[in-house]
Amino acid sequence: MEHTQLKKLFELDLSANLSALREHEESVKYYHAEQLPPDVKAVIEARGGVKIVENIYKMLVNKILGYKIASIQEIKVSGRQEQDKALADLLNDLTKVFSQNPQYDKSIIKKDFELINGMAVLELGLKSDEGDIEITLKSVPVKCFLIDKYSTDTSANDARRFHKCLNIPLSQAQRFFGMQNFEVVENEEYDERVNIKETWIKEDTAGGEVWNRYFWDNYKILKREIKPFKNNIHPFVIGKFKIDHNNQWYGLFREIKSLQDYINFAENRMANMLGSIKGFYEQDAVKDGDEFAENASVDNAIVAVNPGAISGNKIQFVNQNSNVVAISQKVNEKRQIAKILSGLNDEALGVAQNRQSGVAIAQRRDAGLMGLQDYIKASDEMEKELFVKVLDLMQHYFTKKQTFKIVDKKVGERYFEINSNAENRIKIGKFDLVYQSSLKMQGREERFAHWSEMLKTISSIKPELVGDLLPLMLKDTDSPIVAEVEELIANHKALAEQSAQQTEPLQQAQFELELQTLQAKVAQMMAQARKYEAQGALAEQVAQKQAQENLLPQQTQQNHEGENPTANKVLQTNKGLDLR
Repeated sequence: MEHTQLKKLFELDLSANLSALREHEESVKYYHAEQLPPDVKAVIEARGGVKIVENIYKMLVNKILGYKIASIQEIKVSGRQEQDKALADLLNDLTKVFSQNPQYDKSIIKKDFELINGMAVLELGLKSDEGDIEITLKSVPVKCFLIDKYSTDTSANDARRFHKCLNIPLSQAQRFFGMQNFEVVENEEYDERVNIKETWIKEDTAGGEVWNRYFWDNYKILKREIKPFKNNIHPFVIGKFKIDHNNQWYGLFREIKSLQDYINFAENRMANMLGSIKGFYEQDAVKDGDEFAENASVDNAIVAVNPGAISGNKIQFVNQNSNVVAISQKVNEKRQIAKILSGLNDEALGVAQNRQSGVAIAQRRDAGLMGLQDYIKASDEMEKELFVKVLDLMQHYFTKKQTFKIVDKKVGERYFEINSNAENRIKIGKFDLVYQSSLKMQGREERFAHWSEMLKTISSIKPELVGDLLPLMLKDTDSPIVAEVEELIANHKALAEQSAQQTEPLQQAQFELELQTLQAKVAQMMAQARKYEAQGALAEQVAQKQAQENLLPQQTQQNHEGENPTANKVLQTNKGLDLR
């Protein structure tokens, strides 16, 4: 592509994005309290007043960003099939390496601020350290970035070109692009700077569409790179908060600006009304009108007037308190409308004054955050796309054996390797993975409520686990007394172990005594059982012998009766009676 074409495309995209860029720039100024127009400032200064700015916009933005930062999300990768689990675990470790870089959180926080003002841009890069490849991340200022005029997607995935404006030192430009003639735009002592444009364009070639990069200035192309990345991508991750009917991206500022301007105007107006007076007098009531106006407006003023001026009601001062009250009511209405448009209620903003239970406050705060779902979703989608690109770069550039260190919640610091065997090689198919976002951390109150409910459930099932879970709860809720509680629990366990060691011999002796007592009782019971068994056998023998003895006389008598049949006629009882 020729230099003139690059210049024309840049001008075309600049004109298409200029309105959105100006609105974004104005929103940043409003955030930093630069809200009053020059003519209003001039009037206030001419009156000797104080400029008043009630920065509602900054309060709303800070609250939204505070909730977003307090619930920073992390992307987790899960396999679509069971055989993808090992790959997903490896990739989750690699994403932790990327997200635990100190620059990651800084870039994400900058991205969140830029996004709520309309659009955010993140840029990925590659850095080699002794042969090992590292993926870098930085946030690109929106004021230095242009998107394809015909892009309509909120993530700019349909764009075919991007432009980034660079302002770098002259020495750096000469090192990157050689000793060429550069136009110096800032010529300060020891710091000469030049403007260079970096353009990424998707160009058609014989092998298909390719992303190429151009560096150029107002006069020539400095450098051209064909397909800078192996996987044929551009390094930018883009997110637009909202897009209007004119294909202009915008942020929360568009909905709040008119209300913010009204509040500032009303506050300055009321301050002027409270600090000023309106006086009316008849011309014959004073000698010199200018002198009367000057002296009457001074605090603790004593001004002479013509006779009969006061008794004849020729001088009147108008009280503006009623107008101040009316304006103040309108200002309160605008404040409430601004809160509604931001998607936050008083509980979410932390300005509620009515007395409620903690549960009711939490419920109303959660309800007040529902209006932030558009912003949260836009930020979430942007981070998902970021990690998709990161893993794609890892697949193409992490091709040799490398060792990484990550901080794990369970084991602390740990190391893992890639490309040392077939199991830890990075090879991602098109349908292998699902990208999910989850809260990396919640607010302190939410985490404490979650732990409270969990401890209630566990205490009714396994109460012995509550003591061990208490330090975990305090760590998770960022309690400042974690160390003291852990020390107390450790001391209690040590005392319990020491007491157990001291009482162990006594318990052993007591156990042996009880065992001997039981053995003696068993022996006694067995002896009694043998005694009773012997007595039973003896009694049985006696009974048998007695039975045999009783049976012998009867047999003898029967034998005698058989020999003498008349003998049975003589019967004698034990009383000696003759029954014949």
